[in-house]
Amino acid sequence: MLEFVEHFLFTLVVAILASVYFRKGRDELIRVLLTGLKALPGVQELIDIVLHKAVASFVKTTSLADDTQVEKMQPRVVLSKEGISHEELRRQMILMKKKETNHEEGKIFAYVYTLDDDHFQLQKDAFDLFNEKIGYSVDHDTLVREFHHAFLHENALNPMIYPSLRKMETEIISMTAAMLNGSREAVGFLTSGGTESNMMAVKTYRDRARKLWPHIKKPNIVTPITIHPTIDKAAHYFGLEVIHIPIGPDFRADVKALEKTINSNTIMIAASAPQFCHGVVDPIGQISDIALRRGLPFHIDACFGGFMLPWVEKLGYPVPPFDFRCLGVTSVSADIHKYGYGTKGSSVILYRNSEFRKFQIYTYAQWPGGLYGSPSMAGTRPGGNIAASWVSMKALGEDGYMRKAKELMEATTKLKSGIKNIQGLCILGEPHMTAFAIGSCDPDINMQAVADVMEQRGWKMERNMNPDSIHFSILPHHVGVVEELLEVLKSSAQEVKENKSLAKKGTAAMYGMMATIPDKAIINDFIAEFFSEIYKSK
Repeated sequence: MLEFVEHFLFTLVVAILASVYFRKGRDELIRVLLTGLKALPGVQELIDIVLHKAVASFVKTTSLADDTQVEKMQPRVVLSKEGISHEELRRQMILMKKKETNHEEGKIFAYVYTLDDDHFQLQKDAFDLFNEKIGYSVDHDTLVREFHHAFLHENALNPMIYPSLRKMETEIISMTAAMLNGSREAVGFLTSGGTESNMMAVKTYRDRARKLWPHIKKPNIVTPITIHPTIDKAAHYFGLEVIHIPIGPDFRADVKALEKTINSNTIMIAASAPQFCHGVVDPIGQISDIALRRGLPFHIDACFGGFMLPWVEKLGYPVPPFDFRCLGVTSVSADIHKYGYGTKGSSVILYRNSEFRKFQIYTYAQWPGGLYGSPSMAGTRPGGNIAASWVSMKALGEDGYMRKAKELMEATTKLKSGIKNIQGLCILGEPHMTAFAIGSCDPDINMQAVADVMEQRGWKMERNMNPDSIHFSILPHHVGVVEELLEVLKSSAQEVKENKSLAKKGTAAMYGMMATIPDKAIINDFIAEFFSEIYKSK
């Protein structure tokens, strides 16, 4: 019986594809017939099976057919215990490049528009100038730039044109999923950065809700106030409401408030690992339980910590569960261009399985230019960034990431210990990795003014509000300046304490004024005007 139904549905699918050659009335008849069938229990599942078989059969006829991953399941790609030698990686790069179609032969009619002359060399020089130090070591950074340049022409928009990019992307996804405790079913895509990764998660769950819960007309996201604004940005773009819940005195999401806030229009929950403001991981395990009970997808923004927390945990520091080990977690974003030590911009968006990921993919079948599909917000997907990310992860391996995490956590611990000895300053909450926020426990010390003084002394500061504090992300270039940073911070705090008028000047005064304005729309207008002004052509 099943074979008969599959045969019938397959025939129907073929008829639909062929209907473009017939009259519109025939198309409408088939559309109505298919719509009616899909409403029957179990039919959609059978259609999915038939489509999967048809796609698998089609792929074997394409240029991807020589890829062994297409023919049979291969061992899962994970980070090697030790980094692969640079010489071996260069050898692999040469082999991959040999398999590519060379656009210089004039056999590719899209995707590559770059000039192969001094103009292109100038662009490579500009890239090198602004990426002199990616963040690990001179040799590592040189290798990453080599791979970036080698694949700088390539575009991953069409996975069949440059199969090496497809191979690298699938291996990056596999290595990252294993690092974040995803099963073999975990899948994902590369994006241009954390903003796009988080936006894709929101878009995915919006489209999923449209299919599963069509009665929801005003979908919302429930998330802590400390979630990165990219979630709010995505909701703004995709027509969703964000309902923020408060954080507790530990700067973590208030779980009880979160559960009370979820309503019949909620289509997803989001939390952070860690949230950027204070470097604190939300109570992911508890929220995961809520997500499971409520049947809601749960996204973790680990763009900042995804490539650091796993190694911090292995080093023995206390890190609460934050990844796919929490069964309610359905997606995780993690930036390779942060603590993965790849080039800007490269990020990963992972899903627990393909049933979630398929809602991320955009498709359009009516374009005269051919069948169109895109896995992410961007159409063009720079091959250089994919190659740079792949080689960064391969070259470092677990031992490389562990060494760097150990070095940065030691610097972080030393900094936090020193800050606790500075009178009037304190660390907010219990940070879980290489980031923390410094607050004031002295009413005479205004932290925005402290940041102003430090900027006058040449330090570019990151500021928090509610409460006022200074954010520190500890990066490779901070390891050698720990003592200097502590001295400058101490003297800056002392200067502010002795001169209270500093709180009424500069950026500190602006932040103070903004805090007194109850209408946040005015502040939003101010920010928009600020960006309009500084990007004017002079």
